[in-house]
Amino acid sequence: MKAFLILCEGGIIVTDDDLNIVFAKRYADEPFKTFNRIQNGEFTPEIDEVLSKAVEKGFDEFVVMGERLRDSLVEKGFKAETFTANELGRIWLNRVELMVRSGLASQEESLSIIRDFAIERSEAKLRELSSKLDLQLVESIQALDEVDKSINLLATRVKEWYGLHFPELASIISDLKTYCRFVVKYGRRDRLNREGLIEDDLPEKKVNAILNAALRSKGGELRDEDLKGLMKLSEEILHLFDLKEYLMKHVIETIEQVAPNVAMVAGPTVGARLIAKAGSLEKLAQLPSSTIQILGAEKALFRALRTKSKPPKHGIIFQHPAVHSAPKWQRGKIARSIANKIAIAARIDLYRGGKEKWLEDDLKKRLEEIKVKYSEPPTIDRKKLKEVKKRGKGS
Repeated sequence: MKAFLILCEGGIIVTDDDLNIVFAKRYADEPFKTFNRIQNGEFTPEIDEVLSKAVEKGFDEFVVMGERLRDSLVEKGFKAETFTANELGRIWLNRVELMVRSGLASQEESLSIIRDFAIERSEAKLRELSSKLDLQLVESIQALDEVDKSINLLATRVKEWYGLHFPELASIISDLKTYCRFVVKYGRRDRLNREGLIEDDLPEKKVNAILNAALRSKGGELRDEDLKGLMKLSEEILHLFDLKEYLMKHVIETIEQVAPNVAMVAGPTVGARLIAKAGSLEKLAQLPSSTIQILGAEKALFRALRTKSKPPKHGIIFQHPAVHSAPKWQRGKIARSIANKIAIAARIDLYRGGKEKWLEDDLKKRLEEIKVKYSEPPTIDRKKLKEVKKRGKGS
């Protein structure tokens, strides 16, 4: 004899084929968690009791909600199958009535239980989505980019400010971190000494240039309070450099866990920026390679559509070393090849996992082919170029 095991928000209801109530069992505690455990095929005291009682009443075959629960029942030696879509829809629409008829709850209580259940389910879904690693990756790469922008902005301000005192230094030390460290360590230019500069691993030629520039400097004097503010700002920039290094390490470690193939093909930071631009790994995996190729170049794309000029050949992918170091006429082809492999890599990372080395090998082989086949720049059709320029100006 066949029984329907109906899992609802109030408990488990057992009915016959015609949905006549046989008996029902309330969840002991934490209904939402118990409901999910049973639906995932776990045998809780409630489901054990229901099955024992159903067998006592002569039922030997069960129709249940969910494949996992069905498989668990089959493993335990029961005959089990799942509801058809029509049966499930009919039961779900009438579950309030079933809860009332089975004595699990009154009409008002049933509606209240269903409401609480829906809120708890939504909260659980939000918690699940918020803890996804690719979303953590999106936030961390965006934080890294914002820290980088802040460093450039503040370090430029330090250069401008310190340039009032020692303007010649900016042309000798171009690295922002070294420049800020210099300001923090020496402050005024008259505190410079050869031993200290050599300890900073500066080459002999640069040390001489700095000392000579300090002697002939056209910069003015700094008040103590100005120097203190300048050194404090430089210290904060050095802290931001430490934070940048930490975030970079975090991004690399996270993308290796979330999307190892994307990281292998695109590089960790470019891969993370593509995932961030798409919104998530799932969204990146759904994009065609032609869209991945120009992700990040939306402004240029819409300008091209408006002016009927040539569309962009690359967006974020331009940051890939193989693209930006290639001759201009090869970049489009290289970007297209990388985008093709990123599209495949994202799908493997999302649906299958595991690192696929052949992706990297295929890409290297294709890049070598492009370098050989298109080693010479193409001949320019000047007439056509003139027409395109004219069309762009006219729009």
